[in-house]
Amino acid sequence: MSGSSKWAGLFAGVLFAAAASGAESRVQGQLVVDGKPVRITHVYAFAQKGFFDEKKLDVVLLFCDAAVPPAAVRDPFARTDLVKAGKLHCVEQTIDEGGQVINYKVQHERFGVPEGGGSTEHVFEAKTFDGKTAAGRSRTTAPQKSYDDVPYEYDITFSTPIEPKK
Repeated sequence: MSGSSKWAGLFAGVLFAAAASGAESRVQGQLVVDGKPVRITHVYAFAQKGFFDEKKLDVVLLFCDAAVPPAAVRDPFARTDLVKAGKLHCVEQTIDEGGQVINYKVQHERFGVPEGGGSTEHVFEAKTFDGKTAAGRSRTTAPQKSYDDVPYEYDITFSTPIEPKK
């Protein structure tokens, strides 16, 4: 195999791997804040030590309307400037091993502080949740109000691989 053929084959393999990994994630849905819809276009999922039991793993699902810088995927504070500037809007859910939402965050410039906490009105309906893939529907069960009384709701369907715990 000539040098250029070898590089062409390697490059084609890298492109195929990138395309295959991109094909694994899919997301559709929206976050509606104060009556204005934001289309969700990106999904990320990663494992982390359990919040209630450090011997277990929780999975964090992150849904946004734009690509998130790698350092900001696992750090909501690293997303703050992008959110305040109106360049990024996100919904984050932390799911325990039993498939229950144990924490959520909603980041939008319309909120004075990020909306978040625990609530049974933020749900994850699993289609697949096996430690390798998260797929299903994340949504609010009814319209919500932020700490500043700004109405919001979201409904998102998705499938994505789960990145391992770091």
